[in-house]
Amino acid sequence: MPPKKLMLIRHGEKEPEAGPPPYGVNAEGEQDPHSLSPRGWQRAGAIVPYFRLAWANGIETPDAIYASAVGTSAVIADGHDVSKSLRPQQTVTPLVDAIGPKSGLQTPYAVGQEVGLAQEIGANEDGIVLVAWEHHHIPDIAQAFTAKAPSSWPDSQFDSVWVLTQSYDGTYEFDEVPQSLLGGDLPG
Repeated sequence: MPPKKLMLIRHGEKEPEAGPPPYGVNAEGEQDPHSLSPRGWQRAGAIVPYFRLAWANGIETPDAIYASAVGTSAVIADGHDVSKSLRPQQTVTPLVDAIGPKSGLQTPYAVGQEVGLAQEIGANEDGIVLVAWEHHHIPDIAQAFTAKAPSSWPDSQFDSVWVLTQSYDGTYEFDEVPQSLLGGDLPG
């Protein structure tokens, strides 16, 4: 059996905290603060060939894709309720549509339920798993698999993938891979 791999990404870009556009817009183009910005929608489209063709070192086509569910309880990060965000689901939906993983897009857990998500993935997934999540809580998922993962995700970073690869002894190695998909992204 090949080693299990977990790839973690932050959702695509969101509207700025204050000021002029770009605003978040839903799939119908209507203004929505819980949705991706136009650049975030560009990233959602760009990750389709990135993961489907898997040209970057360490990146593989996922067998299962998870994103955070819209929560029923408020979770505050940076002074904002991140529990209502649609961005993680919007970021990976084009990829789900393109590759058609067996279970579709899985959203059994909301932000704040990272322990449950990590337990489910560890118990039920044997292949390549991609998770799109809110950046303040991504380290909680990663650290459930390895203490080698960073304890924080940079606030301004939307363009990387945290890759956790299971060794044959069951431990996980950590690597960070730049996406390098849009102008202004970190170089690959």
